[in-house]
This record gives sequence, C-alpha cells and structure tokens, in this order.
Amino acid sequence: MANAQGIRLEEETQKRLKWLAEQKDRSMNYLIKEAVNRYLEDEERFEREKEEDRRRLQHFLDTGEHITHTQMKGKLKKLLAKAQKAAS
Repeated sequence: MANAQGIRLEEETQKRLKWLAEQKDRSMNYLIKEAVNRYLEDEERFEREKEEDRRRLQHFLDTGEHITHTQMKGKLKKLLAKAQKAAS
C-alpha cells in the first residue's frame, strides 16, 4: 500500500514539473514518483559499487593480488574482439 508524503518544491520547480507533465501527458505525481525511483536506483547502485570497491581494496590489502596494466590491456582487447565478433 502506498503512503502519502508531502514535499515542498520551489515555485520554479513546480512550473517546470507542471510543464513537463503536460508535455508527457502524465500527472505531476507520476513524474515525481518516477524521479524518486530513478534517484533511488542510482544511489543504491552507487552504494553497492562502493561496497564492492571496499571489498576489492580489502582483498588487495590482505593478499597483495593485483592485475598489471599490461594484463588488463590484454583482457580488454579480448573483450573488445569478442564484442566485435558478436556484433558482426
């Protein structure tokens, strides 16, 4: 079940939102919910990536394991060749 939340928007933001809602033939409420959901998805992805980076750093600090620049270039070249082949 959805809960109602109130937000305060600057007058200019309200005007922009109203204009966009009219252009898209959507309600302002729809656009606000869509914007919040997109923001949450972006921020949640960012937090997951930060956590993954922390784990990778800790793994490096614990083990010293790493990939050299040359090794990484080789891996990227292989990936690029595979992608180009798949696109053909």
